[in-house]
Amino acid sequence: MTNYNFGEILLLKFPYSDGKGDAKRPVVVLAQTDLEDIVTAKVTSMEQRGEYDIAIDAWKDVGLLYPSVVRIDKLATLSKQRVEKRFGTLVGSYKPEIISRIKQLFKIEK
Repeated sequence: MTNYNFGEILLLKFPYSDGKGDAKRPVVVLAQTDLEDIVTAKVTSMEQRGEYDIAIDAWKDVGLLYPSVVRIDKLATLSKQRVEKRFGTLVGSYKPEIISRIKQLFKIEK
């Protein structure tokens, strides 16, 4: 099966937080498990509004259609079989920023 790396942006069916359905949307890969799953963060075209949102200024460069935001507090572990498309990969300061916000969210020191 295909491997995915931290920072890759994929299109897949992401579950609603209430557990009642899902929607096709982009996500950022945070990790790949040994069980053929990927840990992902939701990407949305909605405006940045929370402390765990990271604006993707280079949205066109990574293949997204609209200005977008990574929602670090909207996570899901999903089967790789849900992946429908690969867009691109976040580079530069995005990766350290994602790690920093994850640590902040989970209150991880250092």
